[in-house]
Amino acid sequence: MNVKKHGKMVGLLLTAIMAAMLLVGCGNSFDASEYIQALLDNSYKGESESLVKQKVGTKEECEKLYNDGLDSQVTVILGSTASEEQKAEFREVMTDIYEGVKYTVGDSTKKDNSYEVEVKCQRMKIFEPALETFANNITGEESEEELINALIESFKTELGNVTYDEEESVTVRVELVDKTWTPNSEDVLALQYALFDSESLATMLNQ
Repeated sequence: MNVKKHGKMVGLLLTAIMAAMLLVGCGNSFDASEYIQALLDNSYKGESESLVKQKVGTKEECEKLYNDGLDSQVTVILGSTASEEQKAEFREVMTDIYEGVKYTVGDSTKKDNSYEVEVKCQRMKIFEPALETFANNITGEESEEELINALIESFKTELGNVTYDEEESVTVRVELVDKTWTPNSEDVLALQYALFDSESLATMLNQ
């Protein structure tokens, strides 16, 4: 397995938000803070109640956003040659990783045709140490299956030792685009990098 050849990393939150844009309309009593909270909760915790309450989509549609995003991450990180058993095992690991994400959504500030929402985050340090552990534990003589198993075990090991950086704030703009309240994609990517140390993973996958 060559992790560098697995294609570009797709941001889970960005994927979910772009999909949610197809569902949500411009309501009369839009609350940007509640919207961002609901998107984060659905994307990382698998909690769809708030999105459903805000009429972003049905329970089934919101759950599909979560599951599709999670499955996409598993495939991108493990690669297309991973077995169904390996994908299922790593999916459980990724579920635990996303469950451990730390964020607090603050109040929103109304601008002309947008809102600014402050999100306080503590970056989870998981991807870089997991990839370092993986690199240190292989010899280069492993089979494809053995390499994938080693990668999964590396994530399991580091998940048990996960640490977090100091809290920082990210401002997410929610803009009215074609009558749809849309989180700014650049802000969403900045938020994702504030939630996880995923730069090292993105660098490897984009090479």
